[in-house]
Formats: sequence, C-alpha cells, structure tokens
Amino acid sequence: MPLKPYLLYQIPIFQNWTPKAILGIIPYGSTRVWLEENVGMTTQTRPLIDTAWLADNLTNPKLRIIDVRWKFREENGKGVAYDDRSEFQAEHIPGAVYVGMSTELVDSTQNTPDMMLGPEDFGERMRELGVSNDSHVVVYDDSGLPLASARVWWALSHYGHKNVQVLDGGLQQWKLEGRPTETGDLTVEHGDFEPTVQSNWIARKANVLDAMGKPGVRIVDFLPNDLFRGDGVHTWGGRSGHIPSAVNIPAISNIDPDLAHIPIAERAAKLKERGSFKLADHSKLLKHYQDKGIQTDDEVIAYCGRGIAASCGLLALRQMGFEKSRLYDGSWAEWSADESLPVETS
Repeated sequence: MPLKPYLLYQIPIFQNWTPKAILGIIPYGSTRVWLEENVGMTTQTRPLIDTAWLADNLTNPKLRIIDVRWKFREENGKGVAYDDRSEFQAEHIPGAVYVGMSTELVDSTQNTPDMMLGPEDFGERMRELGVSNDSHVVVYDDSGLPLASARVWWALSHYGHKNVQVLDGGLQQWKLEGRPTETGDLTVEHGDFEPTVQSNWIARKANVLDAMGKPGVRIVDFLPNDLFRGDGVHTWGGRSGHIPSAVNIPAISNIDPDLAHIPIAERAAKLKERGSFKLADHSKLLKHYQDKGIQTDDEVIAYCGRGIAASCGLLALRQMGFEKSRLYDGSWAEWSADESLPVETS
C-alpha cells in the first residue's frame, strides 16, 4: 500500500506544505498514483516534469513538445533577445516543434518590450504548433535556467491551458543523461487550442501599486543583486533600483541559492560541476523563500526586467505550492519608465 499523504503531514518539515507542494516531490510510483486517484491530483498540477517521464511518453499522441531556445546579447548598450532556429534544427528532443519567443510570441505593438502576445494571436500561434485544448504540453529550452520555457508555460497557463509543464533541467539535463535527440523540422497538424484568459496569473501596474507594503502580499524582484540595489545598469534603459517593499531573490537562486553571488560568467561551469540543471531541492528552495519572509499562503507578485526571469521565479513559486502567485508582465521596464511611480535603491 502506498504512503498516504496524511502521514507526510506528521513529519515536521512537511507540516506547512500544501498538498500540491508535497505532490511535487513524490516520484512516479504507487504513492503518486494513489494521490492522483484519491486526492484528485495529476501531473498537470505540477509546473515541472522530469526527463524520465518525458522519455517514457515520447510516443503519446496527446503530447506536444515545444522547444523555445532563446538567447540574449548586448547591442549598443542595450539588451537584445534573439532566436536561433538553426540550433533547433541541428539537435532537439524527438517530436519537438520550435517557436521563437522574441520573434513569434512578443507583442510588438506595445511600448513595453517583450510583452506577451494577446490571447487571439497567441492562440493562433499555439494552434500552428499543434497545441490543442487536450494536449499535454511540455516546454523546454537550453539556457541552464528555465527562462524562455517558463515564459511560455506562464503564457499558456494565463490563457487557460490546463496541462502544460516545463522540462526540469531542459535540454542540458536531457543530453546529460544520454537521451536521444534528432535533427530537422517537424510538420504537425494544427491544434484546436482556444485561449480563455485566467486573471489570477497576471498582475498589472495598479495591482503592484496596491500591493506595496500590504500585509500578506509580497513583491519579489528576480533580477540580480546589483540591479536590485540600483548599482547596475539596466541594458533596456530606465531608472535603476527596485519597486518599494520588494524582496530580492535572483532567478538563478531557483537552481541553486548559492549561485546568486557568483559572477554570471562562472555559473555555467558551476552547474556542470553540480551535475544537474534541475531546480534546487524542494526543501532547500522553500527554506530560501521562507528565510526571505515569504510564506506559502502569501499573495506573491513576481517581476524582473521584462517578465522573463520572473517567469522562472513564478515557475518555482507554483512548484512549491504558492497558489496565489502571479506575474507582473510589464515588470521593471514598464515601472521604471513611468516617472510618477516610486523607486527605491539600497
């Protein structure tokens, strides 16, 4: 007989965890099946999916794998995002289709950079990729930190898809484990996905203003420490600093909290040394957030520079059971451009 979830609650470390958070650490076995059948939990309640599950389900006709590899570089002192389909064509997980986040999913009509497409255009793009309402969508990238993949996961969730997950560790973890890849492009039939906007996934500027200093509501800045303090220079322009009352948790902390204070250029080597590109151990990550004063029953608003690193933060929050967490899509790019809004440096 599998371990019943109420027994887990008798263990001190689990007493403050939500059921979904507990599900997040249960491997695929008899206990997990019991939870799914008796508590109504399924894999779709977890934002992350592991490589072993994906390898075992590559031939599932309901599965749709989306490769959303994305790069970032500086040009003329400003940050520029770009896509490289050629990398996908050279090597990708079998059955995957490619979408360029910066060229195909960004609303270029907005003044704020990198804002996600509206529901109609986003839905059409997903249908072109073969996504249907009943698809099990798995998204991945290869950045060493689930940035673009988390962004697409958030967008699909925000637009009402009920079964979308991010591959934990991405393409690097897949290759590290010696799993197969293929080349070229895949032609797929159009899907039937119809977006239905879920407002609990997004925060607007007015929501953030209302949240500042409000009990039970935490604003989390997922940018690096120097940008949060106001010491660094944002490559996309705008004022330096952070939103008042925000807590700083650099996005890389979700892979390993110890990496937050290591120079960016050295992090890839550290991840390889660690032998894993997966998110940090659940209990370690939860403690890291709790040490910052963030509790699982808090309402949490995640932001960064342009909503991308914060999508990774939101992924970690939802994985840990922070059900009242959402993304401020405009993020610092929108906030800092509005001179009427307050900014702090420290």
